Order: sequence, then C-alpha cells, then structure tokens
Amino acid sequence: MKPLDPRLVRRSGTVRTHLVWSVLLGALTALLVIVVSWCVAEVVARRFDGSEVLLFPAAIVAAFALRAGIAWAHGVVSERAAIRVKAELRAEVVDDLLDPRRVGPRPESGRLVALLGPGMDAFDGYVGRFLPQLALAAIVPAAVIGVVAWVDLLSAVIIVVTLPLIGVFMALVGLLTRDRVERRWAAMERLSRHFADVLDGLVVLKVFGRRQERGIREVGERHRAETMRALRLAFLSSLVLELISTISVALVAVSVGLRVVEGDLGLRDAMVVLLLAPEAYLPVRRVGMMFHDSTEGATATAELLDLLDHDRHTGTVVPPAAPAPIVVRGARLTHRGRTAVSLSLDDLHVEPGEFVAVVGPSGGGKSTLLDVLLGFERLDAGDVTIGGTSVTDLDIAAWRDSVAWVPQTPHLVAGTIAENIALGQPAAPRDEIAAAAADAGLDLDLDRAVREGTTDLSAGERRRLAVARALLRVRRTGAWLVLLDEPTAGLDALHEALVLDALRASRATVLVVTHRPESVAAADRVVEVVA
Repeated sequence: MKPLDPRLVRRSGTVRTHLVWSVLLGALTALLVIVVSWCVAEVVARRFDGSEVLLFPAAIVAAFALRAGIAWAHGVVSERAAIRVKAELRAEVVDDLLDPRRVGPRPESGRLVALLGPGMDAFDGYVGRFLPQLALAAIVPAAVIGVVAWVDLLSAVIIVVTLPLIGVFMALVGLLTRDRVERRWAAMERLSRHFADVLDGLVVLKVFGRRQERGIREVGERHRAETMRALRLAFLSSLVLELISTISVALVAVSVGLRVVEGDLGLRDAMVVLLLAPEAYLPVRRVGMMFHDSTEGATATAELLDLLDHDRHTGTVVPPAAPAPIVVRGARLTHRGRTAVSLSLDDLHVEPGEFVAVVGPSGGGKSTLLDVLLGFERLDAGDVTIGGTSVTDLDIAAWRDSVAWVPQTPHLVAGTIAENIALGQPAAPRDEIAAAAADAGLDLDLDRAVREGTTDLSAGERRRLAVARALLRVRRTGAWLVLLDEPTAGLDALHEALVLDALRASRATVLVVTHRPESVAAADRVVEVVA
C-alpha cells in the first residue's frame, strides 16, 4: 500500500495545497531544530570556556517559541485540510453516483455506508497527521544529516547507515499490518451490511418473531477481535521502532563521547551532533508510529478512488424522439472481478412498437442486457445501436429520457403513493396518475403515505406501482421504450393480465425480462439469452 496515492493528489486541490504547506512548515521546522541545537551547543561550550553567552539564551527561547507556533500552525492546517478533503470526496462520490454519464455497477449500500462513514472518519489520522509527518520525515532528517556531516562526518555516516533500519522494520511491520487492516475493514463492511439488511427487513423479522441481537452481537464481536489484533500489532511495532532508534542514537553518542575524551572532537561540535542525532530519527520514528493510524484511512482512500475510477459516457448525439429500431450485434460483457461471461448475445433486432420477451436461465445475462441498453454497463465487444446510432455515441441523459424502466426491485421514496407514481413528473395531473394506477391494477389509496425503502408495500404492489410509474412516463414525456425486469413476478393472474394489457396498449416498444409463461405468451416475439 502506497503512503500517498497519486490519484488523490491529482484529484484533490486541497491535498496538493496541504502538501505544499507541509513542505514549507517542515523546512521551517528543520531550520529551527538546527538553530536551537547550535545555540544550545554554543552556550554549553562558552560556559565551559568561561566566555559570555550574550543573547544566545534569548535566541533559544525565541526559537523554541517559534517552533511551538509552527507546530500549532501545522496541526491547524492539517486538521482543516482533513475536513475539507472529507467534504470534497463525500460530495464527489455522491455526485458520481448520481451522474447519468457513469458507467459501471453501483456499490453495495453496506460498503458505501462503511466508506462514507467510518472510512472517511479515518481521514483525520491519514490526512491530518500522517501526511504532514511524512513531509517532516523527508525534510528534517536530510537537513540534520547535512549539518552533522559538516560538523562531524563519522557521526553522519553512522546516522545514514542506521536510519534505513527504521524504514526496513517499518516495511516489515507494513506487510504484517496490511492483512490485519484488510481483515478489520472486511469485518466493518460485514457489520455495516448486516445492520443495513436487518433494518431493511426489521418489520418482517418482528412479525415472524426472529430476533437479531445474537447475529449483530456476533458480527460486532468479530469486528472487536480484529480491532484488538491490529492494536496489539501497533503497540509491538512501536516498541521495535523505539528500540532501533534508541540503539542508533546510542551508537552516535558513544562514538562522539570517545572522541571528545581523546581530544579528537571539540565540545561544541560534539554537543551539536548529540543534540541533532535524535532529531534525525524522531520524524521517521513518528511516521512508523502513525502508520497504523493511517492504514485505515489509506485503505478507505484507495477504495473511494477505485469507486470513482471508471468510464464515463462522452456521447453527444441526440437520440431519436420517435420509436426507432434497436439492434444488438455480437454483444459480449464480463463484469469486473469475474471470469464467467455475463452477457453473450449475437443478434437482436427490435422493431418500433414491438413487444419482445427476453427469456433464459438465471444468471444468463437478461438483466445485464437491460443495463447495457440503459447505458449502465459498457460492452467489451459488439455494439448496440438505436436508430443506427451506437448507444456510446448518444447523449446518455437524453437517451434515458426516452426510456421507462421497471427494475426487478422497484424503490420507493418517502411520500404518498401518488408522489411515487409521479416520481420525476411532479406536475402530472391527479387524473392521469389515477388512470396509470388503475391500468396497472394498483388499487391503493393514492394519498396513502409510504416511507423510503420497500417495507410499506408488498412485492406485487411495488411492481404494479413501478409499472404505473412507467405508463405515466410514456404518456406524459413521450418515452417510447419500456424496459421491464420481471414486472409480473408475484402477481396473480388477474393483475398480471391487467399489466400486460396496459403495456400492449401503450404502443411503446417493450422489452420484458420474464420467466412467466403468461408474459411470454403475450409477447410478439421471444428472445433467449444464454451467457
């Protein structure tokens, strides 16, 4: 895992500004460290000689005060940068998920909650403390070694030889920590997903008397155990880094002390080396100590950047305003992270106004075909054309305005039944909403309130509401393509017949993914998809 992901630097102006400030403040810190050490060494040497120290004590006090002020400013700048980076990334993720030009699957809600919640909170340690310390670790030791080499070359050689040992042990600790952090992060995601699933199905679970305290307790216990393992490793690694740096400073001190006794090194130069030697190891040692504080933030950063790293639609061609032929040729698609083909379709030609049923085994690529037509996925090979124009060349937002989509699991928003049917069309008249509901067989009070989610209505009622929403969209906006994924699953024969009749009467081009024999029988043509 890289200490600083280059993608974060390229994407965030706040991070770039923060790094510039960290370098400037780190350079001032290095300068003050050298000034303080030199002044203290000068005072000690002069007092041994009986000379006047003049203004050196005042300079030491001023330098210490200035160093404290710079440390405070560094902390303030870092904390504010962490807050701004979190706000920027959260806003960017939300905008990205809502961007119609986005290509690729949406993340699971549990993973997204974990990333935008605890994952983003870890940025305080990563951006606010680790990255500034990384700048200090790059600047202060180099400046200190340069001054020590000017004063005493042998001591500088000892520092140069022993300083990389801290880096070696940090690398070894990093290899051990990576697995611990990944397991802890996986435990956090499992806990988030489990909790979200329990909340989604809480009403059903309560009705059937299923208690979830034990499951949540077990998942939480696994998360606690992984956290404690990571903390134990953090404490042990900090002990190792302290031991290595202490031994290294001792080697410098012994060498300096012996040469002072022999008269080969002056007292002032020896004091400069002794005071600067710990400062060469301190920033690097603190980086190692903060590494554990940063790993979770770095992991969350990598996952967020992976989430934002995807293709986007760039087409600008205006799609057909009237029903047009839809042609699929040689379509092949394999989802990221999988080896099996998700969609394989050699040829499909849908005429305007045609009702086509798409059938095939589960996992054969039927829903993936709808995702490709909507522009949510991009083919690895082959092409999809609308009226002779490839989907990738169309203005995707304008194209989706021509489509009414009924997903396999329709979603509700907080409001009334009427508001959910008129979603995206707030100006729809009440009578048109009622007509769409009646045609879809949705015999519910339009003023009935529903909450966000899927627990207020049955599965069949949700599907009929989604069909009514699609019918209203076709009638009011001129959408001429209706894509449906199992719209009649869970419906009785009467309601299924009402839905199918309403779809045929819409005069739109209809592609319906289905396993129901009645839906297949109502279609003009049947297409089988087998990945």
